[in-house]
Amino acid sequence: MKILFDETQKERGLIFDNFRKLAEILEESGHQVNRLDTFPIKYTVISKYDILVFLCPDGSKLYGHEIKALLRFIDEGGSVAIFTNAGGDRGLNTNMNTLLKHFDMEIVANQIFDYKNYDLKLESNPVISKFFDHSITKGIKDITMVSGCSINIGKKGIELARTSSDSDPPSVTVLAIASYGLGTVLVCGSYLMFSNLKSGLKLRDNKKLAFNIFNYISEVPMSRTEEITEMEAEPELKIQSKTSLQPPAIPKTHAPDTEDTPTSIVQELKKEMRIKEPKKEKVETKLSKDEIYRAIAIIQDLEKDISELNIEDPGYRDILLTDMARRKGIDYSQVLPYLEKIREKEKLKSEAKKKREDKVRRIDEDSIPSPTTADKFEQEVLIFDETLEEQIQESSQVPVVSQHLQKSDLTEVVDAIKELKNSVDVLSANLIHLMSEIVLEIKEQKGKKRIF
Repeated sequence: MKILFDETQKERGLIFDNFRKLAEILEESGHQVNRLDTFPIKYTVISKYDILVFLCPDGSKLYGHEIKALLRFIDEGGSVAIFTNAGGDRGLNTNMNTLLKHFDMEIVANQIFDYKNYDLKLESNPVISKFFDHSITKGIKDITMVSGCSINIGKKGIELARTSSDSDPPSVTVLAIASYGLGTVLVCGSYLMFSNLKSGLKLRDNKKLAFNIFNYISEVPMSRTEEITEMEAEPELKIQSKTSLQPPAIPKTHAPDTEDTPTSIVQELKKEMRIKEPKKEKVETKLSKDEIYRAIAIIQDLEKDISELNIEDPGYRDILLTDMARRKGIDYSQVLPYLEKIREKEKLKSEAKKKREDKVRRIDEDSIPSPTTADKFEQEVLIFDETLEEQIQESSQVPVVSQHLQKSDLTEVVDAIKELKNSVDVLSANLIHLMSEIVLEIKEQKGKKRIF
């Protein structure tokens, strides 16, 4: 199958750079991997491929005609996979939810933490061990989700994995899939879990999950019609049999005289594990102006500390920054919009200042004022003085005398030259003195005219 990785939306994940190991896995599995770096996204281009992948778009938004092209691509049998990051659409300043609303799914603007089960000594790397029966989750025991967010799903979406009840927020969806026409859409709350970093494919079953995801969505849609139909008919997906996934005891809500038959217990379990409708997010309390500036000051100090570590990957820097901010009682995703506005204003101010400086410099270089009549006269006097000095210096040089001259003749010549030089010196001194008097007189007359 042909897989196309988009790079027109300023993606943090680049398939032949920080995701080259993923490219190697896919190529070893027989897939053809290419990248899309020509803007905008066009149906005529993406229709030549089977799968289009977004590896964490950042600071870029899809146009309406691009979304239409993607919907047509999926409707006609193509697959789209979206891998995002902590902060979701709002934190990354993207509009993937405008596309996902057509599939009854939404990327939530949050970050998932787990204070009991996590990897690499970071609570922002929760271990996920709750999966639902599906080809994608087959053979997966547990995975590490790196700097991820949750996903809301409706009736059209199918939940594949969720966090534990100990996570923050608890028991939320992190991996989901949906059908649209003949195609498929997959959304994952983390993109870094499949990167080249040590916090990527090497962790737990992350590599196996990546293999399963692309193998499944690369299948011809008709070959899995039966599986999709069965899932749509019975949305109460069965959870894989793991001891860690045993649900808590269900409180009795039936009448006291009703017996606990196996059928009733199964029904209760089904209700417990049924995919829930997405809950409306709580309205965040607005921060006061002082709180915002205080939080921004702390975050800027943290950014300076992190910059000293020379971490190249922006996603990993975000992980550390978010975690360090949380330890200081700051919700980074809540402060980020204000911080971006301030940075944008500072950028515009800096550009405006640079333009002003360039303009002043050009004026200094190109717009030199023409001298007045008096200034011209003074310049001419100076030129006259310089020329006179040069002539004096030239005349003061002793001319070359022929060797056949007698010593007495040479002495007479030297004396004559000395007398001539003295006369010239006196004359030049008088001329210079006269010129100075003229210049001073001109300036004095000029000053008197200004008074009247």
